[in-house]
Amino acid sequence: MFFILFACALLRPAQALAADKPVAWKPIQQALLRVDDQPVKNWNVYLENKKGDPLLLQMGNRFLLIQVHERRIFELAPARIEHKGPELLWDPANLPAEPLATSNWIIRDVGFAYRIDVRLAAENHVVDLQLPHPMDLRYL
Repeated sequence: MFFILFACALLRPAQALAADKPVAWKPIQQALLRVDDQPVKNWNVYLENKKGDPLLLQMGNRFLLIQVHERRIFELAPARIEHKGPELLWDPANLPAEPLATSNWIIRDVGFAYRIDVRLAAENHVVDLQLPHPMDLRYL
């Protein structure tokens, strides 16, 4: 019993150190974005893990962290995001305290893509993001 408690005590500082490291975000290919039913010229969407949540949306110099399951969006400071080739690095410890005001969330499967629609309440803009499903080649 003592050994288990000792091992847990040793692992906690290691986990805390790992949490302070920047996370690599990889771009998602073939995603579609429209804001107020208009295409956006300079944008990209990034994924931290294969589960699709959270997402990091870049529109010009603006970065939005989208927590899909919690239905929250945070605006991130561009100075805290580092470009490393096609990837972005961002430290989750820099998450703002308050999310942006949002409404009218619609998250659904539309066949070959997942669709996320949300209204940014303060700006009165509707963001429509479509993310492709991973290809399932088991049945070919």
